[in-house]
Amino acid sequence: MIHSISSPVPKCSLCKVNDADKSGSHIIPHFLLKLVDSVKGKTGRDIELGFVIEPFETLSYFGRGVQPEKLEEIFGELSDEEIDDKKNRPFVVENLFCSSCENKLAIIESEYAKTLETTSEAKYYSGIASEIGLLFWMSVIWRVSINKKSGNQLTTEENEILRRILNRTLTNSIETIDFKSMQESKDLKKVGYKLIRCSNYTKDSTSAMVFHPGFRKPYTLLIGEYILFFSLKNHFYQYLTEDFFGLKEEICEATVNYTNSKESILSIPKETMNVVYHGIIEKTKNVRLKFMDDFFNKVHIALQGPGKTMPVEIKNEILVEVTSDEKKPGRRYTNQDLIDSTYKVLKKYAPK
Repeated sequence: MIHSISSPVPKCSLCKVNDADKSGSHIIPHFLLKLVDSVKGKTGRDIELGFVIEPFETLSYFGRGVQPEKLEEIFGELSDEEIDDKKNRPFVVENLFCSSCENKLAIIESEYAKTLETTSEAKYYSGIASEIGLLFWMSVIWRVSINKKSGNQLTTEENEILRRILNRTLTNSIETIDFKSMQESKDLKKVGYKLIRCSNYTKDSTSAMVFHPGFRKPYTLLIGEYILFFSLKNHFYQYLTEDFFGLKEEICEATVNYTNSKESILSIPKETMNVVYHGIIEKTKNVRLKFMDDFFNKVHIALQGPGKTMPVEIKNEILVEVTSDEKKPGRRYTNQDLIDSTYKVLKKYAPK
């Protein structure tokens, strides 16, 4: 008789002691993730519907709760493999945490979620202690980093520092978190963050999650209506000479949140956030066009075409095919779509 050998359960990424027995862990807390990828007009879990825009292609994902008619509208016919939501959801992972650590993360998330109702048109206090904000945003940026699917990562040393802080500080209730120890912690002396928010931006505007690889002093993470600037070493000087898609003065104006204070958030108007998102779209488009141009030239050379570049008119014809309105939104801009579109156009120019 042949016995199957199952893979051992990995250890929890947070405590490093217990088995990572928890399934369906959210890398990004649900109340933030729904600002980015929930079906419009819907609330609750398992209704994610979004796109991962990478430099070289666009990938899509959806939760098991999305209605079939919506999937048909976005993707057309789906294969059984594509319907496997565990594979398709980049911010929901299996066997990363144990149940105990997952519960501790959920407690800090629930406490921070209360701040969503507090808004202002200027700089304001969110209503919580900065220790809670530090733990919450630290847990978010750490999880995004170790997930390795968002364009940027902290260093190995930085990941370990954040893991160590979270592991020793998070508890099973908000009341038992030791603020005094946090304020005296050597690890936390220079850890701080700035936070900018455009309240309710996602109600009628498309949003995204971007962990920008070009910014490390501080790390910069955009999620929906929030932009987080996070540093482990009090490094916020990169924005003295650079801007984040139009934001510069606002970043300098925002208060750094350290321990032993109240969380401060700088509010910006929708018009300003629109500029940020437009800049991100333009940057992504330019990177994508550069990749596609290189791809076309390599195909041209491989097919032994004259010269080292594909004729501009053929490139433009392929781009028209790639962006065709006849395609379902969920089928555009993938690598397979690029290959199929290129083949379709070049086939017309093949010798009879």
